[in-house]
Amino acid sequence: MSSSSTGLTENVIAQNAFKPDLGGTVLVVDDELPNRLYLKKLLSSYGCEVLQAPDGSTALEILHAQRPDLVLADVVMPDMDGFELCGAIKNLPATRDIPVIMVTAKGHIDDLKRGFDLGAMDYIRKPFDARELVLRVGNALALKRSQEALARWKRRMSHELELAGTIQQSMFSDVPCFASPFEIRIKYRASMDVGGDAYDVIALPDGRCCVYLADVSGHGVAPAMISAMLKATATELVRSFYERGPAYICNELHVRLCAALNNPSYYATLFMALYEPEEDRWVCMNCGHPDPILVVDGQPLPFPKGGGGIPVGMPLGPTRPYEEADQTILECSAGLQILLYTDGLSEAMHCETGEECGDGALQRFFIRVASDPSVIEKPDALLDLIEKENYAIGNDDCTAIVIRMTDPAHILQEEYIPIDLNAVSESCEEMERLVLEHVDEDVAARVRLVAMEHAMNVVEHSGLDAGSTMWSQLLINEHSCQLIFSDAGREWDHTAANAMEFDGDEYAEGGRGLTITNIAADSVERYRRDSQNVVSYLFRRQAD
Repeated sequence: MSSSSTGLTENVIAQNAFKPDLGGTVLVVDDELPNRLYLKKLLSSYGCEVLQAPDGSTALEILHAQRPDLVLADVVMPDMDGFELCGAIKNLPATRDIPVIMVTAKGHIDDLKRGFDLGAMDYIRKPFDARELVLRVGNALALKRSQEALARWKRRMSHELELAGTIQQSMFSDVPCFASPFEIRIKYRASMDVGGDAYDVIALPDGRCCVYLADVSGHGVAPAMISAMLKATATELVRSFYERGPAYICNELHVRLCAALNNPSYYATLFMALYEPEEDRWVCMNCGHPDPILVVDGQPLPFPKGGGGIPVGMPLGPTRPYEEADQTILECSAGLQILLYTDGLSEAMHCETGEECGDGALQRFFIRVASDPSVIEKPDALLDLIEKENYAIGNDDCTAIVIRMTDPAHILQEEYIPIDLNAVSESCEEMERLVLEHVDEDVAARVRLVAMEHAMNVVEHSGLDAGSTMWSQLLINEHSCQLIFSDAGREWDHTAANAMEFDGDEYAEGGRGLTITNIAADSVERYRRDSQNVVSYLFRRQAD
């Protein structure tokens, strides 16, 4: 064997040894049969499955039926040229992700630009080198596989984030809190499936209550996980150390977050308020958070300034940066409404001007919502109003908590009713008598009917013993009458109870009372909170 033939043999062996297996399905579109056959033979030798189409119309039929991984399209073809075919592929949702390589003898920059503008990913000029064509096809197929893998990863991450958001949301209840001196309502909107805001309303012994709202720095999974940790830690600390006050609790929270995070990029602004019923006041601690907005009788009130300042978890300054002197005392008054919020509301950008909402505009919006007694879900209404005023609040997590102090003059009756039918009957008669002093007979009769049905249901089905009680509160203002019940009996199926009016047999045992209360009251809210069944019935007053 000659040296030249030996070299040729070694060349062939080397080419075959490094011949890549491209894989994938390639659709070759060319009106010239010899071109199609050559490309089929060439690409098949590299592991591709090759489909053929003599024109654009046939190519579109094949694309819909088999979805190849790549299209090699000749530019110059009768009827539908390569540019038109490329445009058609990219205009259809089902095929727009399939890459297109244009094969052309045209080399003018305008032709290249036209193809790229239509969505082509690459060009191969005729006459082409087989090795160049194989390399470009291989790159296109590899990119397609990478994009598909990325799309699968995104779908998986989206599903996992959605699941994480559902789990996180279950940790942050937006169920209202009804207590003798106040009502608290919450609205939370995350900018992603998971969010970085944290909050809780914690019922404490002797009529005390703690409310806190935190905003973890950043967006995404890490702040969401930190918010969950913060909530669990803060709530545990509140239950353990509420008698020591907010400053002590915030110091302990700060120490624990610094130890757990040890990262200056992650911290949380926090506002915490502890209600003291004996003094009828909130003792507050502000750790770098926006001050609450206060409204009474449609007029704003300034929030008392205090210390604090540094966010919890920020590893700067002293180990325990908060002093008791930093606490702020907020004295309550009848009808006082308090808005706690995260900066997603105040920093919402106007869709036209690009200006931030700011605390001033937010205060005006809250005054409008707080001054409308017909609005029950004030946090929801506030967020809706901000959006109605053309501010975009979807770029950051948004939480609004509204504390509405009850006007004692609006409380007609408040008592703990024994789990006894006679006691229930007497209490409901007294409710009707009190309501009749303010409203017409129709509303009074509906109040008594609902009270009787609800209280009897608790007596008969709650599982509470005869020594137990249920709490009730009857309130009235110029627009409505509200009746609230709370009991520690076995948990109701509140979803089924709310749907009973539409799906249940209204005369069936156990369903009749629910149906009556759903119909007799103008609105009904049923919740499970702090191991209590809580139901609020609202009756609209007739216009005088």
